[in-house]
Amino acid sequence: MNKKFLISGLITTAINLILNAVSYIFILKDFYQSHPVVSEVFQKQLHRQPDQLIVWAMVVTSLSMGFLITTVIKWSGANSFASGLKSGFILAFLFWGSVNFGLYASSNFFSQATLFVDYVCSVTAMTIAAAVAAWLLGRGKSN
Repeated sequence: MNKKFLISGLITTAINLILNAVSYIFILKDFYQSHPVVSEVFQKQLHRQPDQLIVWAMVVTSLSMGFLITTVIKWSGANSFASGLKSGFILAFLFWGSVNFGLYASSNFFSQATLFVDYVCSVTAMTIAAAVAAWLLGRGKSN
């Protein structure tokens, strides 16, 4: 692991986290509330309140996703924003398809409406984060 990879992974982590937080705050939070799958009481039992989040675990999950994206983009050979968008979209489309449709098939986590809205938001955030990772990894290289 070199310095460029480490910095790219950290920046990708931040971009992915910010994009997901923004999509949750401005789109998903209200959409989930208007398309509930389970009762409000059960939802409160299932999800932690913001003041009860386990910060170290949030850091681990954010870093894991950021470095997963960066690693896959490095392996793909993408080294520009445009090539990162292509590789990132494929990664995001398949990864979040597996996660979201798997949860929809096997749990009461999503309604059909929230499944697709969450899928679009998650794919978009990961695709953009991957494009940034490719751009960062490709900086300084002559193509």
